[in-house]
Amino acid sequence: MSRLVLNVREELPCDYDGLRIARALTRVRLRPLWADSLVDDAELCVDEAFCNAQRHTRSGLDGGTVHLALYATAGGPLYIDITDAGPLNPADRPRVRSGAVGADMDTESGRGMFLIDSLAAHWLYFEKPEGGCLSLTLLTPDRAPVPLRT
Repeated sequence: MSRLVLNVREELPCDYDGLRIARALTRVRLRPLWADSLVDDAELCVDEAFCNAQRHTRSGLDGGTVHLALYATAGGPLYIDITDAGPLNPADRPRVRSGAVGADMDTESGRGMFLIDSLAAHWLYFEKPEGGCLSLTLLTPDRAPVPLRT
């Protein structure tokens, strides 16, 4: 079994200060391990996921929090989890908008999940008893992902 080379877990306020801390924490903890290009991608993904939680989930309400997890094994990819308090609208889930709207970088909203989808090798959102979790997998440039067992 591979040991974790990165294991960061923080509960942050779901506000601008929490976003600033999440971005800085991501950059500071990843910089010693990977190239700047991966660090930049990870920071952008954390930013977009955090902003989505702030805008679309109960975590964005007064006093709400978000849990950030960054973890990786020596032989595998980087994993990022953003856990929130669940959607404001029960039917709302992260999705990539289809068509030109998702690809239009000049629009005011709708590009966060498009960017995450473009940068992450895999992503999924799953419900948890206390809310939901957007889980991202970013491939590290110097390591291949562990193959799936069939």
